[in-house]
Amino acid sequence: MITFTLALVTGLGRRAAYYVAVVLAVVGALWIAVRQGRQAGEARYAIRRVEARIRSLQSSKEIRHEVQNMERSDLQRRLTRWMRD
Repeated sequence: MITFTLALVTGLGRRAAYYVAVVLAVVGALWIAVRQGRQAGEARYAIRRVEARIRSLQSSKEIRHEVQNMERSDLQRRLTRWMRD
């Protein structure tokens, strides 16, 4: 009877250790996947922010260049139209 109980408890301990190891492996894999996904998302967001900043700087440069090369009468007409709107 003691041998049977000992064998049963030992078997349960091994099974429990196996299940705990499997659960820890799955949780670890999910944690790694979430962490890498978050880092990739943050990197993508940073790239999009930089690209938007570059586009705005280029647009500003083009507008500044256009205004500087514009004739005085055209500049006055556009300013009047802009102030009216």
